[in-house]
Amino acid sequence: MFAVVAALGTALMASQAHAQAKPKITIGAVLPLTGVLAPYGKPNLEAITLAIDEVNKAGGIDGRELELVVEDTQASNTTAINALNKVLQSKPVAVIGPGLGTQILALQPLTEKAKVTLIGGATTPGVTQQGAKYYFRNSSNDAFDKKFVAKFIIDDLKKTKVGIIHVMAEWGYQGRDYLSKDLKEIGNLTPVAVASYQPTDKDMTAQVTAMTSAGADAVFVQGYPIDESLTLKKFNQLGSNATYLASASTCKAFLRDLVTASELVGKYCQAPDILPTLNERPGVKKFVADYKQKTGFPPDMYIAQDYDAVKMLVEIMKEKGVDRDAIRDGFKSKSYEGILGNYKADAEGTLWHNRVMMRFDADGKVTVVARQ
Repeated sequence: MFAVVAALGTALMASQAHAQAKPKITIGAVLPLTGVLAPYGKPNLEAITLAIDEVNKAGGIDGRELELVVEDTQASNTTAINALNKVLQSKPVAVIGPGLGTQILALQPLTEKAKVTLIGGATTPGVTQQGAKYYFRNSSNDAFDKKFVAKFIIDDLKKTKVGIIHVMAEWGYQGRDYLSKDLKEIGNLTPVAVASYQPTDKDMTAQVTAMTSAGADAVFVQGYPIDESLTLKKFNQLGSNATYLASASTCKAFLRDLVTASELVGKYCQAPDILPTLNERPGVKKFVADYKQKTGFPPDMYIAQDYDAVKMLVEIMKEKGVDRDAIRDGFKSKSYEGILGNYKADAEGTLWHNRVMMRFDADGKVTVVARQ
């Protein structure tokens, strides 16, 4: 009897040791964690780690835990390349990348050569037009976003004198160029004024004054959260009568308390989805609560999309295994219902296809006034 029990105990210990010895599955993340773009990287990393922690607490994938290898891209393409090279040494099955188009374009040759799926939220249209087989965009395409904005300004707001303010960076230039093109194509309108600023500028008086001097009846701003918040404050301070619209960076600024609800009254924000804090989907409500408990502040839409990217990757690995080509094929074919909504790759590899226009109202509510 003792021998049988001992044998069973030995077998159980051996089984447990075997289970514990299962190799971990490595996922990479290359994000801007320092510098001017850190507000876009550090909060997203928190969502990625939250998703991985949840998967590991639930038993991992076939008993294998996930481990995350992280490197800082800062705001430099060269630094981003060096960061990815370091991550690739750990042989990840996939990499979550930055939301900056120029960095994604710099990283694609490396992930294509390594045959590693790269998932990133860069809205730059060109990132999915380079023939990359292993890249997938988990956010929207800014070319479609700006057409949506132009139609809203012309058809819904009935504005005819549009001004554009943008940051002097790839994100700002693409917003300016696509919106200008779409205003012309849809309403035969040319911006009455275009003003720009450096990412580190603190005074937006000249830019806002240029809009007023040109008689703009609507102004669209595309920048980063900090500078968009400064532009909004100056817009209010100078008493502009133009209708104010901005990119999702203003939504980020609101969630980070860079601007208040009262400062946003009557203003519009275009984003890939409504604010997660207002989303009634059960998965979003739980994510918002868990993320806020972890970080102390609520998540925005792009943060939720990186959380969804990890969960989509996990579902694909559960179905197809951890072979890199199988993972790539999974992203090409899978229709995944994330906490924000559905992700399904189009022919270019864009997974997310929704966009909304939100208006901040006097009662503190946010109203979705247009959706696509």
